[in-house]
Amino acid sequence: MMNCTTSERAKRHARRRGMNGNNVDREPAPRIVSVFRRPDDTVCHARCGRPLSLQGVRALLEADFYCYVCLTHVTIPLSVLDTMPVVAQASF
Repeated sequence: MMNCTTSERAKRHARRRGMNGNNVDREPAPRIVSVFRRPDDTVCHARCGRPLSLQGVRALLEADFYCYVCLTHVTIPLSVLDTMPVVAQASF
C-alpha cells in the first residue's frame, strides 16, 4: 500500500491551481478590429463599413451581430463594447 506524501499532494494542488488560472496574470483584451462605432453609436462592420444588425445577447456575456452585406456573423464580448473604436467616416 502506497501513501501519498505531503510533497506529492502539494504538487498536485499546485498543478490544479495552474490549470484553473488562479496564479496566471490576466492580459488586457485585444484591440477590436472587426467592428467600429459611428458617432451616433451605430455598430458597423469593418470589412464593408455597413451597419450590423443585432441578433441578440448570449448569457449577458456576448452580443451577436449579423452583416447582411457580407453575410457574416460577428460576436462581440459585452465587456469591450465601450472600447470599440469610434470612426467619423469609414474610407472604403
